[in-house]
Amino acid sequence: MIVLLLLHLLLAVGVLLYRRRIGRAAWIVSAVGPLAVLGWSLANLSGITREAPYEQNVEWVPSLDLALQFRVDQYSLVFLLVVAVAGALIFLFAGSYFSVGPRVATFAATMTLFGGAMVGLVGADHLLALFVFWELTTISSYLLIGFDDHRAQARSAALHAAIVTGAGGLAMLGGFVLLASESGSYLISEIVAAPPAPTPAVTAAWILILVGAATKSAQVPFHSWLPGAMAAPTPASAFLHSATMVKAGIFLVGRLAPAAVASTSWWEIAIFTIGFSTMVLGGWRALRQNDLKLLLAFGTVSQLGFIFLLVGAGPSGLLFGGLALLIAHALFKAALFLVVGAIDHEAGTRDIRRLSGLRRSMPALFWVATLASMSMAAVPLTFGFAAKEAAFDSLVSRATPLVATAAVASVLTVAYTGRFLIGAFGRHQAGGEPIGVGARTPNNWLLWSPLGLSAVGVVLGLVPQVLFELVDRATAAVTGITDAGKLVLWPGWVPALAWSMLSLAAGAFLVWRSELSTAATSAVGRFSERLPSGEGVFRRAIPALLTFADRSSGLLQNGSLPAYVTTILLVAVTVPTIAVLGGLPPLTSPRVGTVLEWSLGLLIAGFAASLIFVRRRFATVILLGGVGYGIAGLYGVLGGPDLSLTQLLVETLVIALFAFVLRHLPAAFAKPATARIQRLIVAAIVGAFIFVGGLVVNAARSPGTVSETYLADAVPEAAGSNVVNVILVDFRAFDTLGEITVLVAAALGAAGLVLPVIRRSAERS
Repeated sequence: MIVLLLLHLLLAVGVLLYRRRIGRAAWIVSAVGPLAVLGWSLANLSGITREAPYEQNVEWVPSLDLALQFRVDQYSLVFLLVVAVAGALIFLFAGSYFSVGPRVATFAATMTLFGGAMVGLVGADHLLALFVFWELTTISSYLLIGFDDHRAQARSAALHAAIVTGAGGLAMLGGFVLLASESGSYLISEIVAAPPAPTPAVTAAWILILVGAATKSAQVPFHSWLPGAMAAPTPASAFLHSATMVKAGIFLVGRLAPAAVASTSWWEIAIFTIGFSTMVLGGWRALRQNDLKLLLAFGTVSQLGFIFLLVGAGPSGLLFGGLALLIAHALFKAALFLVVGAIDHEAGTRDIRRLSGLRRSMPALFWVATLASMSMAAVPLTFGFAAKEAAFDSLVSRATPLVATAAVASVLTVAYTGRFLIGAFGRHQAGGEPIGVGARTPNNWLLWSPLGLSAVGVVLGLVPQVLFELVDRATAAVTGITDAGKLVLWPGWVPALAWSMLSLAAGAFLVWRSELSTAATSAVGRFSERLPSGEGVFRRAIPALLTFADRSSGLLQNGSLPAYVTTILLVAVTVPTIAVLGGLPPLTSPRVGTVLEWSLGLLIAGFAASLIFVRRRFATVILLGGVGYGIAGLYGVLGGPDLSLTQLLVETLVIALFAFVLRHLPAAFAKPATARIQRLIVAAIVGAFIFVGGLVVNAARSPGTVSETYLADAVPEAAGSNVVNVILVDFRAFDTLGEITVLVAAALGAAGLVLPVIRRSAERS
């Protein structure tokens, strides 16, 4: 697994380094990555079982128990095969879609990096490693969506996708940390094997994880970023937003669903609610689109909702139908996105109001689109039909209302499929001069890649049993259930077939009477326009966020040094106080002290109190120096001559530096006009914190002394008999490094102040 990740990284770096010379070969080089994943997956297809998954552990920081741990079972293999097959064909399509140039090679390198991130995501067994790859997909998708950065729409869409999925990823990270803390392990396999008991923290963890998965897979109410992401070039839309990235959230809920169901009572209800809502909303929004790419985007949202509810429902037979539908969706939706790319490349538009006659001018592309569309609509003899029958059959066995809701939503799928085909390839006159009559089907990978994806769907539709073992073993790897479903050419006269045929007939009727579907969607559209949409909320949220940032930065970064010091001091007091509340040791009174110690303490307090009333700068420096020298005296009395000497040297240096600086400043301070009471309150809070902190530290001391530990460990751990040297260079090496850094900085500062004076004196003499 680590070899596959390094291969993707090396390919991406190589394409970037030679982007000015590599030309179209960039896409051939990039295709090596998914082809390698395909070869590895096929080679391990029979060797990986539920009892013997592929495992690899790469040590990272052994002392902190951090490692890259991979675990690939049959469930992961399904997603790896989707990434590999779709990626290879899409990369080859991109070689004909794009012109030659260094920016295009950069795009190819980013696509390769994204493919590697997906491989790492589906193979990771450690929650934090999964999060790292998860965020890599977010970053790379941001770059791909915003590829045409000269367009404001692309920049806005990239930002929208990054904010929504990035925020979801951060929520998911919080859920991971809570889940690992409650379960005692960061390994997904261990969490699923022994789910944590239901607690408020576990409930919060599952909610946060569900939010992260829903944002990545464009589920309601986070779905609005996916249609906007269609600003990306078509190869990115086909790879990221139909076959791979949007399946990451589905992968996660499917992987963790058994543990979530065991730890909560609401998981299934939430999954069904989110999935069906997304399915219906995406379907009717697809019927309102005139842009072919947006139509497919909302259709993707709809079908992702269906797959989300099937895969995420938990340890049941629904997962079998969900995985079959996931494979079918990756094949037909990637093919249709590539068809739209070919149309846009040749005709120059994707607007169905302007396209006309493409069925005659692009007959080969028309038949490719028809085959893929038939699978999307679940017409018999296609793999989409076999997968949908498996899904409906599992829903029938679960509850009739579930399959009825899915059938009603599937009517919209058939309807927007017909709208896509007729709008793209039909002959009509609307919205101005129609175009496309003179276009011709390209004889290159613009045709062969979607043809390959559609052909795979056709073959699997005729012999769906080919994938039965893969899907069945993948289902068993997660749920432990075998023979959970069936993939057949014809299911027989079963209830699932009746529901499927009913949805197909109703959808076909809406296509035939297109004015009915148009009127229905328009009515729903007028109603929905009164409701807040995800895109509208985002567009209002960004200005509000920027306004908040401006006001908060104006408040906290206003150029006032006292305000900065106040903020730093309050944070330094508040954070430790909150952290230790409720866990304070019993406070004990410190020892009384000697007369000399009391005398030095009173002297220090006198100097400090005098600072409040002094208005001249030089007098303030003298009093501050008195405080420092008094502390140096306390160090010496309490048995720390080295600290006392260091304090004396530092205080002397500070006074000297102040003396040089004060020559260029007014002799007296300006009387503060405002905030005197606030400053006194802050000073009192900080003083009380230091006082109580000293008592807490004194009460928390252990019976043994630090010096005894140093003496005992000097020889065996650091191989040094000079304990002072061992402390400086081993036990407290960072302290020593910090002190040296401070002294060097102070010396440079002193030199910067003294040298001009010496030069002026030399010039005068």
